[in-house]
Amino acid sequence: MSRLARTDLWMPLSILLLTWGIYLNSLGNGFHFDDTHSIVENRSIRAPGNIPRFFVDPRTFSHEPAMAMYRPVLLTSYALNYGLHRYHPWGYHLVNVVLHGLMALGVFWLLKGLGIGRLAWWGGALFGLHPIHAQAVNYISSRSELLAGLGVLAGFYLAGVAGRKKGLALGAWGIGLLSKSVAIVLIPLLAMRERFQRRENRRWKGHLPFWGMGAIYLGIITVNRFLPRSLSQEVRPLSEQIFTQLKGLVYYLLLSAMPVRLSIEHEFAVSHSPLDGAVLGSVALLGSLIYLVFRRGRGAIWARWGVGWYLIGLSLTFLVPLNVLVSEHRLYLASIGILIAVLGYLERGKTSSVLRWSACGLLLVLAVLTWERNRVWEDEFSLWGDAVARAPGMFRAQSNWGLALYERGDLDGALVAFARALELNPAYGKTWNNLGLVYEEMGRFGEALEAYEKGLELRGDLAGTHVNLGRLNFQLGKVGKGEAHLEQALEIAPLSIPARVNLGLVRQQQGRYGEAVEEYQKVLLEDPHNAEALNNLGLTYGEMGEDEMAHQALEKAVGLREDYLEAQINLKVIQLRAEGVPRREIYTQLTRDYPDRTEVWVALGEEMGRAGSWEDAGKAYARALEQDPGLQGIYLRLGGAYRHLGQLEEAIGIYESGLGVEGDSLALFNNLASAYAAVGRLAEAIDVCQKILAVDSGDARARDNLEKLVRRAAGE
Repeated sequence: MSRLARTDLWMPLSILLLTWGIYLNSLGNGFHFDDTHSIVENRSIRAPGNIPRFFVDPRTFSHEPAMAMYRPVLLTSYALNYGLHRYHPWGYHLVNVVLHGLMALGVFWLLKGLGIGRLAWWGGALFGLHPIHAQAVNYISSRSELLAGLGVLAGFYLAGVAGRKKGLALGAWGIGLLSKSVAIVLIPLLAMRERFQRRENRRWKGHLPFWGMGAIYLGIITVNRFLPRSLSQEVRPLSEQIFTQLKGLVYYLLLSAMPVRLSIEHEFAVSHSPLDGAVLGSVALLGSLIYLVFRRGRGAIWARWGVGWYLIGLSLTFLVPLNVLVSEHRLYLASIGILIAVLGYLERGKTSSVLRWSACGLLLVLAVLTWERNRVWEDEFSLWGDAVARAPGMFRAQSNWGLALYERGDLDGALVAFARALELNPAYGKTWNNLGLVYEEMGRFGEALEAYEKGLELRGDLAGTHVNLGRLNFQLGKVGKGEAHLEQALEIAPLSIPARVNLGLVRQQQGRYGEAVEEYQKVLLEDPHNAEALNNLGLTYGEMGEDEMAHQALEKAVGLREDYLEAQINLKVIQLRAEGVPRREIYTQLTRDYPDRTEVWVALGEEMGRAGSWEDAGKAYARALEQDPGLQGIYLRLGGAYRHLGQLEEAIGIYESGLGVEGDSLALFNNLASAYAAVGRLAEAIDVCQKILAVDSGDARARDNLEKLVRRAAGE
């Protein structure tokens, strides 16, 4: 092999190895942010048969209908990942790293094709190692940026640089377009190339297929309403968007030159006027830069190329008003323009040894910074902790930091973070929902209800909040409200599994077993591996006397989750029942096998109650209460046992103790009112009924009891 051939091989190979090597520590990172709804909870990607749907139905992009986007190639890549790795994040990260390496290699070939020969390798290496691209690589959802960038780069090189490869160029660009609409910038990039060509070398007509394909793409997404959400709803006036992004152009340049304060969140304010000092300064700086570019001199053509590429790459940020004002991944394609301008200028001069060693030092520094940014992206805790440290005044950073703390079990820290987020933006419905989750986990059910309801006041289409509100209302005895919210969640998101599982549970506990089975079967059609639905289905079949069907469902649940203790207990009940063990003995045996499980003692108490052994039932409930004094349902059952034993004052004491637990269970209130009435404490009974109706005016039991109590008090 000749020396030239070895050099030609070494250069691209070394770029790939350097780029892939610096991202090795990203392979162990997890899913982040939008990855949850578009990958982890998106059932569409779990079946290869859905791939054709990706190209006609933008709703397949996410399990949340409001997040629909038209990115079929991106979804196809997720589906392939899922087929190979299920939900092991390393496989998804590996694809992103490979794509980024190919992108760095593409930058190398592009620079060579444009005539930047000596420094092309440095351009590819700089692109591959620069930490400004760490977000696009580490954030799996930013794969759309990688695929779109590759499509544009390949299309531009094959059509504009290599020439006579229009078919391949169109194909590569099509992949980019169907990954993210930002790939449409290829058309102005090709136009810019023709503008900078000598008249005799211009080939305007040769690019007509690209104009045609671009028009078809825009027509399809417009007619079929495949447009991104940002184009279908006004986030801010176009004038403010332009003023703000003028600042952004300079801000991105500063981040590229000094990548030391990178973050998923940046403190960046909307500019409302062209007279804003930062806007005027940015205009002055950009104007000066453009003036220098178009002056004749060494490297002027490269400066024009670079500035043009940079501005075109970021042009859509001026037209598409997104909620997030600046984001590092948006610089992914545009940053090539910076490389063209700088390296094109240096290409004309001599490359001294000092410059080479300085460049090596720069690459080393950038590599270290990228390695460290990869570590920040390890999980949600490290990512949003870093964001809060760098951008404490951004509500999204605070809100997501609160969620990360909640998932870590730091409820007090989560409360502080959510409070700060709501100070910054009290109109963000999802933060109120997350605050409700914390309150619920803390047992502060009244405050949880208020938080969920506030979230829905601000944004009524949050299916997850309807689910949370429905589930909690049902747990607190407000069955009608709970059921209504769950049904509303399904109207918003018909494929919502949490909504169907909880609605099935409502039907099951109401004794509407056929309807419960129907709900669980709908869940399993969408997600055959849903262990919770299988467990509940098994329980329902057991209540219906269909022990064989119950056994099959519960066995599947246990097989899917070996640590699913509830399903194991339920399966054992069915097995012992099949062996002819009496029901009472079944639950007695379970308390010996699982003495620390509260639900086992509750089940024993219920069985003793059905058998009329109320003293034994009371003992079982008392044991359950010792283990978990925070469950109002146990107070309700223990009080009921005392009432059956005629010990009304003891029942009242238990009910009153239950009301000291956070929450407002209407069933507990109603039973307390009945107990008060039974011992002649009519005023207290009336007061309790009035409290119930203040919480839920539609409570028929409380209304009937109040009428009877008022008549009884008047008669006395």
